[in-house]
Amino acid sequence: MSRWIRVAEGPAPFLPAAAVLAVVLGYGVNVPFWDQWELVELLSRLDDGGVGWADLYRQHNEHRMVFPKILMLALSSVTRWNVVAEMLVGVALASGSFCLLLSLARPALQMTDPVSRFWAVLAMSAILFSLAQWENWLWGWQIQWHLGVFAALLSIWLAARSLRHPKPFLPVIGAAASATLCQFSIASGVIVWLCSGLVLAAHPRRRAILSAWTMPAIIASAVFLVGYERAADAPQIVPVLQAPFAYLLYIGNYLSGPLLRHWTAGIAIAAVFAALAFAATMRRPRDLEFVLPWMAVGTFAIGNAILTAIGRVGLGPQQGLAARYVTISLLLSIAIIPLGLAALKEGHRLSPAKRLAAIGGAALLSILTIASDIGNWRRSAAHGLAMAEARACLLAIEEASDACLAQLYPNAAVIRSREPQLRAFGWSGFASPTTR
Repeated sequence: MSRWIRVAEGPAPFLPAAAVLAVVLGYGVNVPFWDQWELVELLSRLDDGGVGWADLYRQHNEHRMVFPKILMLALSSVTRWNVVAEMLVGVALASGSFCLLLSLARPALQMTDPVSRFWAVLAMSAILFSLAQWENWLWGWQIQWHLGVFAALLSIWLAARSLRHPKPFLPVIGAAASATLCQFSIASGVIVWLCSGLVLAAHPRRRAILSAWTMPAIIASAVFLVGYERAADAPQIVPVLQAPFAYLLYIGNYLSGPLLRHWTAGIAIAAVFAALAFAATMRRPRDLEFVLPWMAVGTFAIGNAILTAIGRVGLGPQQGLAARYVTISLLLSIAIIPLGLAALKEGHRLSPAKRLAAIGGAALLSILTIASDIGNWRRSAAHGLAMAEARACLLAIEEASDACLAQLYPNAAVIRSREPQLRAFGWSGFASPTTR
């Protein structure tokens, strides 16, 4: 069995990523969808060389999408805004996040046997590349979520590196830059300052490090809040004491990630995370530089759930199950895997009973995630077919009905008014009328 596992553990972790790539190439359609129509005017100004800081800094809902806009504009210059290229970059960013997670998990993986390691890595890969986040895989605009998660993990990874680095301020500067990248990609990315700070609190020179860490956090947050306004169509903020159970349901739904998609699953995962973090801390009190990064990864997911609930619970607890949130919430499910290995460790290896528990837990996470992907594959296919139909309507806009165009944006009049700008920019869809 060990011999076969050693053969399989090389390609197996990449199978979930290959499945996502197949979904993007099979069902990704080169057509602007929903919020992407807000980018059309910016693309026109880019073609004329008129894009400035105000365009990048301008608020979009709760977000300051400075870096996602820069990335999308750069890709549009190369591809004439082929939005499938944005989807592929999203897969690439997720692959980068997977590499960072593996690097953080290396101490836990090295202390276990090949079978346990195989299932642990497979579970992390299956969760990270879950099709439960199909909306973010097949919507180029959602590159902001993949960029935000990658930046958050990079910040935590650099903060962990600083703990044993001979020149700790170098990785700390990198962690601060990554935290800024995260905050100016997704609004709730502000949480990463707290999460990376949690790791830096274990540094032998914590007083000087944390003092230096606080300054860029304050500056970045102050810049973020300049001229910040709550969107007119944003749901009303409901006081926590007025609807505590609604908040609990929303946070539970959010944290359920790709597993079972129910609020009870989210609360259970959070409870397991807290228990394993406590057990790992008690078992390895002198080795917190291993435990703290995973506590930071899980805290990032929980913090995002709380902030999102404050702004969105007015839409109802079920909104917490939106596919776009899975990209962040899945980090909590991933964090319990290395924390579990650390909590189960005895000496340098796992005992047979605890090894069986580790294999069973990781295998269960893998199976639950892969099982949920079957239904999400169908959702991806249905979305791809709808986008192909809508794209055909856009290419024949003179004869197209408003109902068909409304699949791309709720207000068909907006599409009709911006289609000439898209044509003037030279959108690649006009040059390549075939659809998938």
